[in-house]
Amino acid sequence: MIILSNGYPTNMPNSEEVSQGGPANFARLFSSHIVAATPHKWIGVMFYGSKSKDVRLNKCFSFPQRDYFKLYLPKRYFRLITRAEKFEDPSIILRKPTKRLVSFIKKEKPDVVFLNGFGILNWMLLKAAEETGVPVVIQHAGIWTKELRLHKHLYSRAGLKIMEQMEKDSTKLSSIEVFLNTWSRDYYQKHVAHNSESKTSIIPLPFNFDFFADISKAQKKSILNPAQKAFKIGTIARWDRIKNHNAILSLAKNARKKGLAWQFYAVTQIPEVKQLKNKKRAYEKNIKVIRSLDRVGISDFCHAMDMLILPSLFDVSPTVVLEAISTGTPVAVSPNVGYVDDFRKNGAEAWVIDFKNTKKALNRIKKLAMSPMPKALQKEIKSKHEHARVFSAYLGLFDKVTSEKDIFPVIQPRAVPSLESII
Repeated sequence: MIILSNGYPTNMPNSEEVSQGGPANFARLFSSHIVAATPHKWIGVMFYGSKSKDVRLNKCFSFPQRDYFKLYLPKRYFRLITRAEKFEDPSIILRKPTKRLVSFIKKEKPDVVFLNGFGILNWMLLKAAEETGVPVVIQHAGIWTKELRLHKHLYSRAGLKIMEQMEKDSTKLSSIEVFLNTWSRDYYQKHVAHNSESKTSIIPLPFNFDFFADISKAQKKSILNPAQKAFKIGTIARWDRIKNHNAILSLAKNARKKGLAWQFYAVTQIPEVKQLKNKKRAYEKNIKVIRSLDRVGISDFCHAMDMLILPSLFDVSPTVVLEAISTGTPVAVSPNVGYVDDFRKNGAEAWVIDFKNTKKALNRIKKLAMSPMPKALQKEIKSKHEHARVFSAYLGLFDKVTSEKDIFPVIQPRAVPSLESII
């Protein structure tokens, strides 16, 4: 079987960066499994914004069972979508790069297209697969529509509508939609697009709990002042509105006002921009900021904390929950985190905290301080995220959609007007 998927530059052998984010990490793990444990072939297509006027696609690496290509896309295409002045059919705007991908698919002849996450670029792969009759399996690593609305100030009103329609297309054109948990599937089907149960599947992200727990020996003195015996609360989150750093700052300020012996730590990187100068000053006054850590450092950090908190406004499957479970560190999450169903089902309801009310959140943390997480929760999460189980589930779906095309028909494309009047 040949599997064509979107790739990530950080997964390349010459990359000096570590994979960041769920989709990039998943691509690295899954493609490695394909090569090491199966006879299948993996083809990755990476997208690069370009100042050139031409759409180019070149092979950049070739290994046994694994090839990678770079698609260079003029940046103006993104602006025509994100800053659109009126609602347009994206098939018209993106016709030229999509046609290039159609030619590519016809040449490489993949059996299935796997969309690892979603966005403008993956939408083009979706449409190219539609035109060539190749079945598509999509993993909804997040919910794009929700993320767009949380950052709507970055887009024109028409652009927002175009991109929301693109995500609806993923439901219409995919053979199978994979969600990371029931919470995200329920949200997606209620707020974005509904699909029949037979065309959806729940498959969590893979995680090696034993490896992560063992890669460090918890060198607490490298992060903390060993002379201070405060209750240590940590967070690991990019600097983003979705991660809700405002709630963390409010909690830290109120804990200080009440004279609580708590110390707050955050693994994040605050952008050096004028607009954030005052926020950065306040944040660093109340919270010790650690700019970046590798996997060993993250493991050390989790071991060193007495509790981790995740007050996200919307977070489908944050890795920090798995990292906390690995190291035995209690973790409190907001009701907007994808693991809430697991928490509630396994006796950890108290660890689901609404951080909108700082006073109530602070009191809940006081009650939970030094309490262990329920063993039933740890057991279930570890079982669900086991590598072999996850990868086997995906390969089973690929076999299903490639062998039962009559059950999963590919919708034939509509003819679209000429591109020349647009670009």
